[in-house]
Amino acid sequence: MKIHVKEDAMSGKTTIPKGEYSVSLQTDSQQINLIAGGKTLKLVATKRRATSQVRTTSINFYSGGGKSWSLVVNTPKNGEWIAMIEYSASVIKK
Repeated sequence: MKIHVKEDAMSGKTTIPKGEYSVSLQTDSQQINLIAGGKTLKLVATKRRATSQVRTTSINFYSGGGKSWSLVVNTPKNGEWIAMIEYSASVIKK
């Protein structure tokens, strides 16, 4: 599945340039990977306790209020994982 990041953002210490990204989950390294243009960005993910079992993998990318966004991946076997993304004008452009 894909998400669209509308402007430069940060997740922890990882800078995320604007664009469209494919999302994949790496449970062994506790990361959510964003893949675009031959580059892979690795975001630190936290496992959350799922309140219900899901039958298919789903990815949700939604606003948590203000400049904070949540990237949530639900999988049948690995549960629910979340990474926080912060839009900010102070993102250093390289």
